[in-house]
Amino acid sequence: MRNTAEDSTNPGDSVRILLVEDNPADRLLIRSMLLESTTQTFVFDHAETIAETFQLLDTQTFDIVLLDLTLPDHGGFDTFTVVAEHAPEVPIIVLSGLDDENLALKAVNHGAQDYLVKGQVDHLLLLRAVRYGIERKRVERQLRHSEAFYQSLVENLPQYILRKDVNGRFTFANQRFCAELGMPVGEIVGKTDYDFFPPELAAKYQEDDRQVMKEGVIYDAVEEHASPQDDKSYVQVVKTPIYDDTGQIIGTQVIFWDVTEKRLSEERLRVANADLANSREKLLVTLEDLKRSHRELQDTQLQLIEMEKMQTLGQLAAGVAHEVKNPLAILRMGVEFLNNSPALTDARHQGVIADMADAIQRADTIIMGMLDFSAHRRLELKPFDLNALVEESYRLVSHEFKDHKYQVRLDLQEGLPPALGDTNKLKQVFVNLLTNSAHAMPDGGQLVFRTGLRPLNSSNPGESNREGNRDPMILHAGTPRLEVVIEDTGHGIPDDLLKRVCDPFVTTKPAGVGTGLGLSVTKKIIELHNGRLEIENRSPKGARVCVTLLSNRAKL
Repeated sequence: MRNTAEDSTNPGDSVRILLVEDNPADRLLIRSMLLESTTQTFVFDHAETIAETFQLLDTQTFDIVLLDLTLPDHGGFDTFTVVAEHAPEVPIIVLSGLDDENLALKAVNHGAQDYLVKGQVDHLLLLRAVRYGIERKRVERQLRHSEAFYQSLVENLPQYILRKDVNGRFTFANQRFCAELGMPVGEIVGKTDYDFFPPELAAKYQEDDRQVMKEGVIYDAVEEHASPQDDKSYVQVVKTPIYDDTGQIIGTQVIFWDVTEKRLSEERLRVANADLANSREKLLVTLEDLKRSHRELQDTQLQLIEMEKMQTLGQLAAGVAHEVKNPLAILRMGVEFLNNSPALTDARHQGVIADMADAIQRADTIIMGMLDFSAHRRLELKPFDLNALVEESYRLVSHEFKDHKYQVRLDLQEGLPPALGDTNKLKQVFVNLLTNSAHAMPDGGQLVFRTGLRPLNSSNPGESNREGNRDPMILHAGTPRLEVVIEDTGHGIPDDLLKRVCDPFVTTKPAGVGTGLGLSVTKKIIELHNGRLEIENRSPKGARVCVTLLSNRAKL
């Protein structure tokens, strides 16, 4: 049998009609009614018996069959039945002389597109019936194809697929789910989860279904599943609401698949990643410790070299100072000779000579300071003018602050009592602290060098004379103390180094710039003077150093 045409009856298309009618008058009437159409053309073939009908259907393609039920070789409803079974894809309209409503319903229920009574049909009704019959058959074919595709898809997917109504009864199950339960679909439909699963799981499944139907949302989760054989597994579950043609929820569709191996693999991978991360962290910590130890070793080596170099430089400075002092003495004698020369008494020459004398005096002062600074002596305590020592210490390092980018202020309180100490050692302290401030401000900044007198007050926390306290600065109330304060606007001291910045070999400077011993030596010198060294960061930036010394009036 040949296939039927797939086209609908669009205007301009020729519709091929097989007219099965043994009465010539009826054939002519039907043809004439259809030919009255101005929008549709028709091509006709006719048959008078079932045998002729089958022959034409097997050799040609038709869009529709107009069938009379009373033929020479067949009669009644059986005529429709044999033609429909022979050509199930061809739409059939029954044309009968019998106005029998029961027969008409029976024909339509068994697949006829329409049942028309001869003598009660005009050309418009017949034309409409032909068009609608062809279109309905085309839609039926598409629907069957779609259903077959959906059925094939559902039955061949690796997932378990099922449907339930609003009461939780199964209305559909694919073959994979039937195999899971070990029974045909007919024994599943109409039953509930409680018929197949443990009560606690069945209750959970139905509660999830009710939430999906109540809220109209998709449920997507991984959960534990138990088969009727009590095999435990993990499944990925997706539940969606089912709607009817009015938009009302009439049930749920459930799709789930086994993810046990994936879940176990993910867990093993998670554990392995955690172990790997832990091992990596330990390895990084160990590596960082090794790097830090290596850096500390390198820094220590460089600091030892720097110590030796500084000692050598100190000796060299002392030697240079001695060597330079003699030429300076000769230059001073020459300036005095010129100053007494009668030929150079005018103001211009006397001004030049005065400038030369002043320069020689400054150079001599610096040389003397270098000699005092590099001299190795025991602590020699004696009263001295603290302000004068501060000024002298600043002159030794004033070249560090000559650049216009530095703003230096000496704030020296007048009328201070004499201090008690070793001036050479304390000069070393202040020179070191000033140098540190200069290095902390490589791009310039502000420096304040201040002296003052502040009496100890027993009401201040930490300054009372507590039993067992060995701090020499904790004295009786009213005992005066001298303070030297240096404040800068440099980068300050990192918090992790602030408490141990005075420890040996601890430095905030890169290797080669500082030895890490300057503050350690400074603190030791101050402690030898029964003094105190306090270092803190300033806000928003910079550092503050306070050196506290005893006045000559203090009684230990």
